[in-house]
Amino acid sequence: MPALIDRTRGPAAPLASSLASSLALPVVLVLAAALLVAVTPHPSPGAAPAERAQRWVGYRIPRTGTAGGGWIGGYRLGEARLYVTTPSKRHNRAGYEPPQPVGDLHESRGASRGETRRAAWILSKYGGYRDATQAAAVDAAVKHLLAAKRWRITDAAGSRRIRQARRSADVRRFARIMLAGSRRSAGVYRAQVTAAGADVGGTIEVAVSVTDGHGAPASGLPVTLAAAGEAPVEGVTGDDGRAVARFAAGQRGWRDVAATVHEVPEHRLLLRAPVRRRQASAAEGGVKRTIVVGAAAPVRGPQSLSLAPSPATITVGSPTRVLATVAGDGVPRTVTGTLHGPFASAAAADCTGSPSATVTATVAADGQHALPPVSPGAGGYHAWRVTVDGTATSLPVSACSPPVRVRAVTRTSVWSDAPTMALGEVGATGEVADLPFPVPVTLTGTLFGPYPSEGARSADLCGTSAGSVSRTRTGVGRVHFTLEALQPGYYAWRAETPPGDLWLGSSSPCLAAGSLLHVP
Repeated sequence: MPALIDRTRGPAAPLASSLASSLALPVVLVLAAALLVAVTPHPSPGAAPAERAQRWVGYRIPRTGTAGGGWIGGYRLGEARLYVTTPSKRHNRAGYEPPQPVGDLHESRGASRGETRRAAWILSKYGGYRDATQAAAVDAAVKHLLAAKRWRITDAAGSRRIRQARRSADVRRFARIMLAGSRRSAGVYRAQVTAAGADVGGTIEVAVSVTDGHGAPASGLPVTLAAAGEAPVEGVTGDDGRAVARFAAGQRGWRDVAATVHEVPEHRLLLRAPVRRRQASAAEGGVKRTIVVGAAAPVRGPQSLSLAPSPATITVGSPTRVLATVAGDGVPRTVTGTLHGPFASAAAADCTGSPSATVTATVAADGQHALPPVSPGAGGYHAWRVTVDGTATSLPVSACSPPVRVRAVTRTSVWSDAPTMALGEVGATGEVADLPFPVPVTLTGTLFGPYPSEGARSADLCGTSAGSVSRTRTGVGRVHFTLEALQPGYYAWRAETPPGDLWLGSSSPCLAAGSLLHVP
C-alpha cells in the first residue's frame, strides 16, 4: 500500500497515521518575554512568463479538450510544481504570469476563503513530493475545492478523472484524507514563545508553541532555536506542538533569543494567472512558509548595597536617616528601610526582630540615596535594615547598617529629708529618671551653704559648697545622701548625674522646691 508523504516529515506511514502522529524530538531551548513574528513564504523559483509548463508527475487520462483532461497530477515550470485550478479552461500553452499570493478566490472564481486556505494547505503540505499517486490526489483535491461543483471527487467530472487514473482507489483514498486534514488544520499557522527569566549561572528555558489554522497543536515542524552567543539548537515540534530548549545564563541583562519554524504550510495560494485569458490558471505546490519569533529573556544578576547612618549619633527625638548606595541595573525600584532597636551595646545591635519604624523610597538610578528620616523615641543602639527590590535583571538585596547611637536625656531630682534639721548629720534623697537601660550610674549630691539668710542663699545660687557625696545604683531610681551640717544657717541640696555612653548628664535645679534646708 503506498504511503502519502508530507515533505515536512520525510517518508512516513500511510497518511491516516501520519496525520495522527509527529516526529517529536525533545529539544532544549532558550527564549523570553515580548514576541516579534516574521513570516516569509518561499515560492519555488519561477520561469519566464512565456515558458510552457511540462508534465511533471501523475497519470495520463483521456483528453477532453479542456485543462481538466489528458493528465491528472502536477506540472513543472522551471523549479516550480504547478496544479491546474481552472479545469474548464483551455490547456495553458502560452505560459503564466509571475506568481501572486492569494488568500481568497471568492471574488474571481467563487471559492470561499476557507476553501482557498484548504487548497493552499494541501498544495503546500503534499504538492511538492514526486509521487504519481500523491500528485494525482493533490490535483483532484485542489479541483474539488477551487473549481465548480462538478469537479468534486464525488461528482461527475471529478469522480470520472479519478476513475481514469491508474491506482484510482489509492488516488481517491489519498484525496479524501487530504481534504479531511485540510478541514482540521488549514489556515494561518502561528507560533508563540513563553519563557521565564533566569539568574546568572542558571539556564533560560524557553517553550515555542506552534498551532495550525484551527488553533490545534502543529506537530512535526522543524524548529531552530537560538540565543545570542550560543550555538543554535535544532528540533521538531512534538505532539503538543511545542519545542523546548535551554541556554546558559552567563551574565546579567536582556538576552536576545529567537525561534525559526520551518516548513510551515501556506494559507495562501501562490497563483499563476495565464498569459492568455482563456487558458488555465495554476497554483504552486510544495510552497512553505517560515515563521520567526523573537524575544528578550531577562537574566538577573546581583546588586551591591552599602549603608551609612546619617548622623551616626543623635539624642532621643532627633532625626536620623540611612544613606544607601545601590548599584544594579539602574531601573527604578523600591527601597525599604526598617529601624531596629534599641540595644544596650554596639556589639548587640542587629537587624532582627520587629522594627520600631519603617520607611520607603523609590530609587530611579544607581548611586547614593537618602531614605526618609526617623526620630527614635528611646535611647540605645539602633540599626537600619535596608532592602532593595529586584528588577527583571537584578536580584533583590538587603543589608544591615552600622549602629546608630541614640543618647537619652536623663532627669535628676533631689529633696531634703526635712525642711528643718538639727546641727549634725543631714540627709536628702536623689533620683535619676530616663536612663535607657539598667546600667550602673553614680549620682552626686552637693550641700550648698550655710547662708545667713534666705536672701543670701538665693543670691549665691548654689555657689558655696559645704560638701559632696556620691552614691551608685543600677538603672533609674533613688539614692540617699548624708552630710554633716556643722554650722547653723540656710542650706540647699543639688544632685547631678554624669553623662554615659547612651545618655546625657543632668542635674537638679538650684533652689528647687523640696531641696531647701534650715539648720537653726
